[in-house]
Amino acid sequence: MYVEAANALARHGYATRDLGFIGAGAQSVCYGTREVAVLLSRSDGGDEAADLTGHVVPGSDAPTTYNNYAVLQWLTVRAADAGVRTPRILAIGDDPRPHALIQRANGTPAAAHPQAADNAATWFGLLGAEIRKANLVETTGFGLFVPDGSGGYRGHFASWAEYLNRWLGVYLCVGQSRPEDEKVLDLFLAQDIVTERDLAAVASKVREAQEWPVRSVLTHYDNLLNNLVVDAGRITVLDWGLSLAGIGIQQELIKLFQTEPTSMESPRVAAFLRSYGLSEPECVEAIEGGKLMLVLDGLAMSYGWADDPDRLDGIRAWLRTVKRICGTW
Repeated sequence: MYVEAANALARHGYATRDLGFIGAGAQSVCYGTREVAVLLSRSDGGDEAADLTGHVVPGSDAPTTYNNYAVLQWLTVRAADAGVRTPRILAIGDDPRPHALIQRANGTPAAAHPQAADNAATWFGLLGAEIRKANLVETTGFGLFVPDGSGGYRGHFASWAEYLNRWLGVYLCVGQSRPEDEKVLDLFLAQDIVTERDLAAVASKVREAQEWPVRSVLTHYDNLLNNLVVDAGRITVLDWGLSLAGIGIQQELIKLFQTEPTSMESPRVAAFLRSYGLSEPECVEAIEGGKLMLVLDGLAMSYGWADDPDRLDGIRAWLRTVKRICGTW
């Protein structure tokens, strides 16, 4: 892909000297110079689609968003304009494959930093303040971004209740259900980890969540050390590829809760929430909401893996997380 990266730079008027490989993720391969980075899609622009959490599920009838750099450019401009320390996408294109030119973030990737173990909580505190700025950006609708008909984007679902109704129907087969969804639910129950009673408790919590007083806001979602660059005590937030029109802090905790305890006993969780600007009671409330969002995310992720036998261990790990959280309700 080196040649494709060089061609993309030249096409947009940037020099190619010092161009080198930076890294690769699930969706993009990244090359860069000292000035600018080039994201090259792993996809050739096909019709993969994403589920309710932003994870790719081939054959889904959800809107296609895989490597949609036009959406990323639109939302990162809004995040940067709101004061979030994040690189702006400077240009996008489709030839020879979808690509984006993005400002180069200076510093050391946080996950690879030699002081990561000692400083991670501090960096998550800085991240909480940045995510707060992102969550002040108002959006419309809920879920993955789709064109709004006026040159911008909105969430795929008109309301939070509609978003959750769709989740209940697909992942818990509440209401009219499709055979393929029932098959996945049977797979979950066959693991002898979660029970029908557990899943009924999840459904009850989701119905309660439909009544939450929520606003549609720009939600980064992917809050991991892998998506931070550290430079002289400051951080830069990367990778908006899983962002959505969401509800803010409860969904911002999902990725953090995948690696940290779901409580203020975790220094990283505590630093993130306090820097976000929450009081102690608000932190407790956010954590409870975040636990439910983690369950939703885990079941959705497991659904996407159901046809892959190699993913069964991952599904079982998610189901154990669901079981553990259900035990706290």
